[in-house]
Amino acid sequence: MAKNEKDIVRFQNVGLRYDRGPEILSNLTFRLEKGSFHFLTGSSGAGKSSLLKFLYLGHEPSRGTIHLFGRDITTILRSEIPFFRQRIGVVFQDFNLINHLSALDNVALPLKVAGFDPRRARIHAAELLSWVGLEDHILSLPLSLSGGQKQRVAIARAVIAQPDLLLADEPTGNVDDQLAVKLLYLFEELNKMGTTVVIATHNRYVSSEFDHPILHLENGRLIAPGANKKEKVNHDA
Repeated sequence: MAKNEKDIVRFQNVGLRYDRGPEILSNLTFRLEKGSFHFLTGSSGAGKSSLLKFLYLGHEPSRGTIHLFGRDITTILRSEIPFFRQRIGVVFQDFNLINHLSALDNVALPLKVAGFDPRRARIHAAELLSWVGLEDHILSLPLSLSGGQKQRVAIARAVIAQPDLLLADEPTGNVDDQLAVKLLYLFEELNKMGTTVVIATHNRYVSSEFDHPILHLENGRLIAPGANKKEKVNHDA
């Protein structure tokens, strides 16, 4: 990674198709510097979720190359995948909470997996749940929570270990605009501590409230950022 040591993500002519069907993503070429913050936008079906799946090692490209943390993802051994994923926080659209664990233990889980003292992990998890307005639900099981409450638990779980890379797929889709902005401030604080952040959203209000560059997908292709945003996205020729 000597030439691009600042890049945490690098795509070169990446395409994705299933079997012999048409390409879902085509000719994606871009790089994200360590510590950057980007919104990933596009209409439903544009390919946002598929692009995020590349970044948490859920897909390999049909063509082209993807480097993550300086490694070509096609060379990562199956046994190495858990280590890489420990460096990545993910907020999934369907939350992926563990139903038999309380909100507190769902949020504390990444710290426990990383070897933190369980008591300290639970204390930190309780603090985060309070910050997102769930102090009265820390012992609630996911099945008893609303969609917006589950969303906030998922966000707290994704950020608790201060990952190197945070990926969020529509993280504000189940909350009102006021709470959405508060959650985005949480992502910004994490970003200020060095985490690279990529947030997929179709909420124009949210993306317009924050001055971060935009990666915009249309029909599986990456379109240059809008002129109203700082030109921080690095597109390779």
